Amino acid sequence: MTRTFLYFFIPILTCCEAFIPKHSFHSPTRKQLQPKSKSSIHTSSKSESQSSSSLSGWLDNFLPAPIESSNDDSKRRTDFPEQYPASYELSDITLESDARSTASKEIKIIRPLLKHTMLESRALQIVYDAELHGWDPRSFHERVDGKGAAVVIATYLEQGDTSGAGSGSGSCKVRVVGGYNPKGWSSNGGARPSVAAFLFYQKKNIDNDSSSVSGTFQKLQKCGGGGLACANDDPNYGISFGPDALVVPFTKLQTQEHELRRQRFASSKLGPYFERGPENLSSLFENEGGGVQLESLKVLTGVYNAGEDIPYSGAVMDMTSG
Repeated sequence: MTRTFLYFFIPILTCCEAFIPKHSFHSPTRKQLQPKSKSSIHTSSKSESQSSSSLSGWLDNFLPAPIESSNDDSKRRTDFPEQYPASYELSDITLESDARSTASKEIKIIRPLLKHTMLESRALQIVYDAELHGWDPRSFHERVDGKGAAVVIATYLEQGDTSGAGSGSGSCKVRVVGGYNPKGWSSNGGARPSVAAFLFYQKKNIDNDSSSVSGTFQKLQKCGGGGLACANDDPNYGISFGPDALVVPFTKLQTQEHELRRQRFASSKLGPYFERGPENLSSLFENEGGGVQLESLKVLTGVYNAGEDIPYSGAVMDMTSG
């Protein structure tokens, strides 16, 4: 039995030896057992380093470069502001065109709130004025679609005024609310997500004649990711920051006598899609039962040169993150 096994196994070993380097079967010589010199160690280390560097370079090209410092993060935020949640900081940028603009009153309020946005250092213009162009979805979309990032600014009379919408009379002060929609509108239907969207409101204890926006207006960040920042981009619908955070649908009623008031109606519920803020508000219209009749509503967008690319002027991916 043993002899049969040897006759079978020895030829296999012989075949294997033909494919294995001869030095693999020899014991190390005395010279090979001697410690390596410093120069040989250096050469070996250099070779290993080159091999590692080559592999590292391949990985560096395959993976995105890490952010190395706060300065890099600040630059990225400047270059790609819409990838970050809205900043609570106020911008100190002022443009010469702001004072000459027909929207100078609105820009004075809006400009400081646009810190870390695409519109922070861009000239602004009013593209839609509900009082001038009409309180209806068609007029709204004809003037805002394809204009890119936009700011909505609206006014209402605080509770206690009974003079009716649009009158401007009464003893109560006019209050300001609004929102920033980084993706704008395009009438393509669906939602337009953005984690950078925000709402803003005028604090109740601040008068309109305040000389500074600081401490006057409070920004409210998008919460729960960027999904449904602009919840409805339908051409037959108006404004919807989230499904319920600030909604101005321009809805018409069948009875003509109530149509005007209904078209001016705005509602707000904070918490699910936009934060409640430091005052823990349940609505932008906290003291008005969550809904009001607007006095005015305007939309401002950036001013672009002919042929200049307008970010997000067309369709965007309808997804649950920004």
